[in-house]
Amino acid sequence: MKISLLFFSCLFVVLVSTGQQPDKYILLKPDRVFDGEVMQTGWVVLVKNNKIEQAGSMMFKLPGGTEVIELKGMTLLPGLIEGHSHLFLHPYNETSWDDQVLKESRAERTACEGSWDGRSHV
Repeated sequence: MKISLLFFSCLFVVLVSTGQQPDKYILLKPDRVFDGEVMQTGWVVLVKNNKIEQAGSMMFKLPGGTEVIELKGMTLLPGLIEGHSHLFLHPYNETSWDDQVLKESRAERTACEGSWDGRSHV
């Protein structure tokens, strides 16, 4: 009985403590923001818990404790997802494209893919 009471008490403390973490805000201040159509100047991007909350002119009040990151000389493309990577191909200095595509099976390339970090090649 004492062990189960202790277990449920610890479980309750863990659940309550993980659910009450404060939101983390980051304000990104680049020189330019590309909105997908037009290059904007004077725009900022507010990120809340790793998701874009707002983008545009600084017409909103910052939450307390917001971290501000100056991105001088940089252009920001909020929400851009890189969608054209060849994760199953070796770098060309390892093996020629013809050898990879014409001689290696997809299964062989898939098995070899696990031996290197795809993020370093993107």
